[in-house]
Amino acid sequence: MKVSLKVSGMTCANCARAIELTLKKLHGVSDVKVSFELGRVWVGFNEELLSLENIKEAIESLGYTVEGEEVKQYEPYILAFCWLSGAAVMLSMFWHNPWSVYLQALLATLVQLVGGFKFYRSAYYSLKARTGNMDLLVALGSTSALLYSYLALFKLIPEEPLFETSLFLITFVRTGKFLEERAQRRATESLRRMFGLQSLRIKVLKEVKEEEKGVYEVFIGDKIVLRTGDMVPLDCRLVEGKVVVDESMLTGESLPVLKREGDLLLSGSVVLNGYGIAKVEKSFAKSYVSLLIKLVESALVKKPKVQRLADRVSHYFVQFVIVLSFLVFLLWFFRTGDIQKAITFSLAVMVISCPCAFGIAVPLAIMVGLIRAYQRGVLVKNPEAFEKKVDILLMDKTGTLTEGKPKVKEVRFYGDYLDLAYSLSLKSNHPYSVAIREYCQSLGAKQLSLKDCREEVGVGIFCEGYMLGKGKNGQTVLAQDRKVLAEFYFEESIKESAKEVLEYFKRMGVEVILVSGDDEERVKRVAEQLNIEKWFAKRSPQGKLEVLEELQVKGYKVAMVGDGTNDAPVLAKADLSFAMGSGTDVAKFSTDVILNSGLVGLKEFFELSQWVRRRIKQNLLWAFGYNTLAIPIAGGVFYPHLFIKPEFAGLLMALSSLSVVINSLRR
Repeated sequence: MKVSLKVSGMTCANCARAIELTLKKLHGVSDVKVSFELGRVWVGFNEELLSLENIKEAIESLGYTVEGEEVKQYEPYILAFCWLSGAAVMLSMFWHNPWSVYLQALLATLVQLVGGFKFYRSAYYSLKARTGNMDLLVALGSTSALLYSYLALFKLIPEEPLFETSLFLITFVRTGKFLEERAQRRATESLRRMFGLQSLRIKVLKEVKEEEKGVYEVFIGDKIVLRTGDMVPLDCRLVEGKVVVDESMLTGESLPVLKREGDLLLSGSVVLNGYGIAKVEKSFAKSYVSLLIKLVESALVKKPKVQRLADRVSHYFVQFVIVLSFLVFLLWFFRTGDIQKAITFSLAVMVISCPCAFGIAVPLAIMVGLIRAYQRGVLVKNPEAFEKKVDILLMDKTGTLTEGKPKVKEVRFYGDYLDLAYSLSLKSNHPYSVAIREYCQSLGAKQLSLKDCREEVGVGIFCEGYMLGKGKNGQTVLAQDRKVLAEFYFEESIKESAKEVLEYFKRMGVEVILVSGDDEERVKRVAEQLNIEKWFAKRSPQGKLEVLEELQVKGYKVAMVGDGTNDAPVLAKADLSFAMGSGTDVAKFSTDVILNSGLVGLKEFFELSQWVRRRIKQNLLWAFGYNTLAIPIAGGVFYPHLFIKPEFAGLLMALSSLSVVINSLRR
């Protein structure tokens, strides 16, 4: 059994790692994937060995909340209290009164308890799970500063208290994390809302009354009410009213679409304006959004190589920083004998280090890339596709570069075979079969009863000794025992976006090769119209695979764009694969990317992949560069010319991870 759980409280990759390691220790768990960006955990387990409640208890034992709403309403008040306390402490430092230091101690302690509670809680559970995180560093640093200040206050050490250090450390870090979380939530809001459909309450019309029901309690034939702002929960057909919907997440169509009575509404589209009543046509499990959710889940749980590397760095970074800060303390103490200076530099090193920047650098950039791709109708099933670069692009002709809806231009019947041709064409959904079917229907053809039918991909349809398939000269023939009974000739138009897309790849230095199962004349004509220099005709799926393998043997990285069904073998072997799809096709194809928005989506994907790779490099460079530069400064390497107080070190740490978030969100 596999379940998807909503989990609140995760803030970085180390939180996700703690949950993953804990669940993998449970007997009966076969697979665990965690996305801290979306707050989701996917678990595969044996129901006979383990219950869902056991899994929830294991997650909650780490301090996270399962299937609950994250408590956020008090955060602004806690931050306001921290900042007001900080202002009071700053004023008291200029108020030369013997009691002012006790006011500082009181406020610093209150901020430590109220504002620092979440850091203590997270640190405790991270230690319990034997994984460190950023909150552990903040808790250790602020507590050390507070204890040191109390020792100084009661004259147990001959130094000045540093109450403002612990107070502002908590305040700065908590403020930075609050801003970071808000930015992340805004970036992932569309996906969060889509996942939220699973627990949505729907207005179902029963006679004249509206009843609220869950998505799994609504059945085919039920009528649901849609209003402005609603996300369509199930695939349905409008039976009353008019609505304007946003289908960008589904089709890539950026403009609003007006839906009238009789029009289909896909689940996942958003009602921008209007009121309507729609009749449910599919259950939630079979609706488009349910298929899309499964696709997104599949994409999110796959970690590219660069992300796995960043996660390993983030995992060991906390332990490294704790050891380093202790060594800095010893070095300064034995070198100068000044305990305050040793404490200050040690705390600064501890809190300026930013493991979160490493932890979110890759997944957040990929997450934003996935969302922007979905909004353009480009469904990325494998996020590693963003990392791949290609030298050659193999493209199928029919349905990829051409409209995929050929029309019968000329027919030659050698007898009364109209009904037979029509009946055979019904056995396949190949574009040429569909064209023959429509042509025969227009002439009033009738269906015959045919048995023992089979379709051979790249060849044709066979029924009771008859064959409808490829002829010697590129036409489609109806034949019996090699005797031609009818010949069909077609015409098809090239997609409007084809030239623009091919020009883009030419500018990018990617060679485009046309490979098709069609006859030489038709393939050559399309190649000439699109200025494609290299092309292959009369290639079966196996023949296309041979072309691909020959190129790969020569060392080229090859992408393939084609029909998700007929081109399955070559798509599976390609370094990067794209299928032209639409609607519920998302469930069929085992490709890296599905182009629901058509050929233009191919160009948009490559543009997005460049953007994602650039953001990942920038984020990792920032995370590495920041820590490389900040830690020596915090450790006093450049003292007295340049140094950082611990509270400002904490501020820099918070701003560091916030910078990664902002960089990942900008266009």
